[in-house]
Amino acid sequence: MLKINQSKEFKKDIAQYKRDIKTIPNESVKAECNDILNKLLSEYSYVDAAHDVTNKSIDPTTVRENVERSVGLRQQLNKIIKYSKDL
Repeated sequence: MLKINQSKEFKKDIAQYKRDIKTIPNESVKAECNDILNKLLSEYSYVDAAHDVTNKSIDPTTVRENVERSVGLRQQLNKIIKYSKDL
C-alpha cells in the first residue's frame, strides 16, 4: 500500500516547504514554521499508521480528525510563508 510519505507529491511539497522556510529572514518565524512542519509530518505519520492493516492499536475512526488537522496546518504554514515573502 502506498503511504502518504512515499508519494512523489508529498515529497515535492515537503521539499518546497523546507526551501521556503529556509528563505525566511526572521528566526522566530522560521522556528514557528519548522514546528508547524514537524506537526504536519506527525499528522501524516498517524494517518499512514491508521491505514496500515497490521496496526490494530490505532482507531481508524479518528483519522478524519488527523486529516482535518493536517489541512489546517498546511493552510497555516502557507499563510505564514506567503506573509514572510511579502515583507
